Amino acid sequence: MSIRKYQEKKEHPHPHIGALVRKVMVAKNISSAELSRRLGLSSTGVGVYLTRSSLQFGILWDIGIELKHDFLLEIANHYPEGFPMNENAKITKELEEKKAKIADLEKEIEIYKNALGIRK
Repeated sequence: MSIRKYQEKKEHPHPHIGALVRKVMVAKNISSAELSRRLGLSSTGVGVYLTRSSLQFGILWDIGIELKHDFLLEIANHYPEGFPMNENAKITKELEEKKAKIADLEKEIEIYKNALGIRK
């Protein structure tokens, strides 16, 4: 059996997509038969998906919609430590806004502490 290029061992292997899907199914208590019904597929087809280390984007998208789970973010969480985030991604912008808000609140707390004479 030949191994495909994306299945070769690498320094930073991608997560096993079938295992990620199965984990979400178990957490949400959804059987293969139920997911098959939702996707309009045979249960054999879904069973094959669960054994695959990689799935086409459209298939993963449909599964994510049916399971109401963001597989894209979960996959992004498997990138190596320090991997640069997409600056234009909504979640990146939200994170930066939250960090700025926290910094402002910390300054405000310091002002109140000083006004009340509270020391660290």
